[in-house]
Order: sequence, then C-alpha cells, then structure tokens
Amino acid sequence: MDSTRRLQISAGSVYIALPLMLLPIYIRFIYIFCSKAKYRSLECYRIMIQMGVVQCATLAPGFMMFGVVILLQDDPYRIATTLLVLYPAGMRTEAVLGLALAMNRLKIICSLSYSDVVHKIIVILAWLFGLVYIVLLLSPYFSYVITPPHFVPLYDVDVGFTQELQTIGYLINAAVMVATFILYMAIIGHILRVLYVHKAKIHSHEISIFMYAISKFFVEFSLTLIYNHGHLPATPVAEITMAILLILSTVLLTPVLYFCLYKKLRREFFSFGENEVQAVRSISYSRS
Repeated sequence: MDSTRRLQISAGSVYIALPLMLLPIYIRFIYIFCSKAKYRSLECYRIMIQMGVVQCATLAPGFMMFGVVILLQDDPYRIATTLLVLYPAGMRTEAVLGLALAMNRLKIICSLSYSDVVHKIIVILAWLFGLVYIVLLLSPYFSYVITPPHFVPLYDVDVGFTQELQTIGYLINAAVMVATFILYMAIIGHILRVLYVHKAKIHSHEISIFMYAISKFFVEFSLTLIYNHGHLPATPVAEITMAILLILSTVLLTPVLYFCLYKKLRREFFSFGENEVQAVRSISYSRS
C-alpha cells in the first residue's frame, strides 16, 4: 500500500468518524431545545434549533460522504456523490439562518419594535435557498464532486453552468455574512453604549445568547475567509486540515459553546427524564 492510499484511508476514516462521534452530543442539545417550552417558545432558540437541524442533517452527512468517496475511491451507485450536495446547500442555508439570528439579537438587545414577520421571511428564504441549491446541483447542468488527488469536494466548472452557480452562490453567501457581521458590530456598539453611557445592565440571558451567536459566526466567518481567500497550498495536508476544521466547526463548536455559556443547559444535558417548566424571560436590559 503506497503513501497516497494510506492517506486516503486515514482522511476518509476521520471524515466519517468525527461526525459519528460528535453528532449524538449535538442532537441531545437540539432535543432539549425542542422538548422544553421555555426554549422553543422563544424565537432565538427556534432559529438555533433550525441551524442545528441543518448542521446535523446536511453538513455532517455531507462530510461523511466526503469520507466515503475518499475511502472507497469508488461510488458505483452514485449514492455518495448525490449526497455530497447536502454540504454546500446546508452551508448556505445555515448562513442565512445566522442572519435571522443576528436580526433577532439586534431587535431584542436594541429594543427595536418591527414585526417578527421579517425574521420569518428570512428563515423561509434560507430553506428555499438550500432546497434550490440541492435541486440545481442534482441536475445534469451542474456538478459538485471529489476527484483525485483532492481531499475536499470541488465544483466541476467544466460542466454546464457550474461556474455561474458557484459565483452566484458565493456572492449571496458573502453578502449574507457581511450583513451579519455589520449587525453584530451594531449590537456590540449598542451594548457598550448601554454599559458605559447609560450605566445600565444587559440581562445575562441575552448576553449568553449573543456570545453564542457572535462566537459561532466569527469562527465560521474566519474559516470561510481562509478557505476562499487564504491562498492555501493545493496539498493533501492543507486540504485535510481545512476539512477537519470545517467538520469541527460544524459538529463540535456549537456543543462546546452551549457547555461553556449556558450553566442551566449544561445541567439539563446530564439530567435525563427531568421536565423543567420554568420560563426563560427575554429582556433587553434593566437599569441598575
């Protein structure tokens, strides 16, 4: 067995094993959010649930399919190749959902009074965006594949209108992430003004949600910038490293943030069978 084949087996195994090991932890958190009214009654948690569903149902399986293709170096029934498209579609859906979460944080923390229908429209557009992306990539006019010697999937720009789809998808994704970044900068500015000008306090619950949202956004935003504009060397080591970082940001980052930022949620994670019904208040800030 040559070194290239050993590397393929190692990379493919890691791509499959990491999501399989980490998904149960993530799914446990999603279950807690869905099963307890104190979470699912708040819009921010409903958006976070949907982001979790996208990551667990599309991004993680997409990574595992990367692993299957690389490990087997064969896909006779095109099952893995077909499921590969879940990754780019899920990534774009999650980005738009992230924008909806940022808008929710802006409204709550900055005490804005516009209708929540705006957020609902953004959420619907997020799912439609992902669905359209899947349908297009499964058509004969577009192609998203893993081809040797690469260890990450690539758009096959020689097929149909793949180049145009890649460009449009990238521009929309970039615009969404820039808009999300601007919203978080506005929220940070508001928080600083509340704390240091008005001498008021931001409710700790809102701060926890904000810290989760902004931490998750900046990690994923940084990886996206590096992947698209980092001019990484086209070597197996660079591609495998980037793929592993993307996997960890998908299935590990969110559970780690939940453990670190939510004391009550951390207790609930290990409390099987308990049914707490206390309400979680959503308050922008209270004056001291």
